[in-house]
Amino acid sequence: MLIATKRAGDRRLWHGAAAAAPLLAAALLAGCSGLAATTEDAAPPAPNPSYREMVANRLKSSFKNSSSYDSFEISEPRWVHSVKGWNWLACVRFLDRGHRRTYAVFFDGSAVVDDRLAVQTDDCDRQGYGPFERMGGTTLDPLH
Repeated sequence: MLIATKRAGDRRLWHGAAAAAPLLAAALLAGCSGLAATTEDAAPPAPNPSYREMVANRLKSSFKNSSSYDSFEISEPRWVHSVKGWNWLACVRFLDRGHRRTYAVFFDGSAVVDDRLAVQTDDCDRQGYGPFERMGGTTLDPLH
């Protein structure tokens, strides 16, 4: 907080400093443009080629009675930001006693970091799917 004084010379100094502040801020921001790119800007690493096996193992250990599920399909992995940071997301669709379910599996280069029933923000409904052979997959009817 600056205090204005009654002297004319001080007022001119204050107005000159106020006018120079936006120029100084612009110069500082221009200097920051040489910083390293963030994860958002950088190209994502390639997904682990064995991600299907990793996802299948996770589903088999997470589902209590996996024999009651059938018609598994899996999407190609997408690079997404979640509460656990930047990871790959693969969506898995299947039938649970005749009801279609979607499961989201987040993984990094070597391990599954999170999994859950898919929520709307996972955007699994917009993905393309193919049979998930490692889970005994067959193709389901399209949603639309």
